[in-house]
Order: sequence, then C-alpha cells, then structure tokens
Amino acid sequence: MADLASVCLRTCSMSNIDEVVKDMSSVVGDLVVYLESSGQPEAYAFFMQAQDRLKGVDDEEQLLEFFLLLSMTAFQGFCMDPFATMMADRVLEHAQHVAHTFSADDNIVH
Repeated sequence: MADLASVCLRTCSMSNIDEVVKDMSSVVGDLVVYLESSGQPEAYAFFMQAQDRLKGVDDEEQLLEFFLLLSMTAFQGFCMDPFATMMADRVLEHAQHVAHTFSADDNIVH
C-alpha cells in the first residue's frame, strides 16, 4: 500500500507544483504591483526577477531555486516602506510554509 501512495505522490506532484505556482504568483504579483505603483524601483526589480523565475517553475528543483532567490531578500540592500515590508513578509511566510510542506517526510507518523 505504501508503494501505491508513493506512485500517487509522484504522479500528483506536478499538479501540486502548479497549485503552488498559482498561489505564489498571486502574492508575489500583488507585491510587484504595489512596489511599482509606490515608486520603489530596487525592490520592484528584485521581485520582478522573482516573479519571472516563478513563471518558469515546472518541477520541485526550480521551485527550490525560486525559494532560494526569495531567501536573499534581506541581503539586497534596498529599503521598502512598511506596507511593502508587510507584503514581502507575507510572500516569505507563504514560501516557507510551502517549503515545509514539500519537505515533510510522509513516512513519519505524528
């Protein structure tokens, strides 16, 4: 029975990734729109790059690369206004939640 579950996870993973991309696109897109409209060009450029990377995600490895890019947000050296910072935190929290979900071991019983 465990083998069947593993097969299901492998065949369902693409739809899971598509769902993650859809969810992440929404929160990243909201941030990008706000950064552009509020005149924060450095942060806008960084999150546009992230948004472009997200559009190309087709598998878990590319999703991980996207999350690694997001993890570098604090080291970019740009300042954001408080609302943009709150929105960026929301993006990072969402990414962290997804990363924890994907890294959960199905063999561990809680």
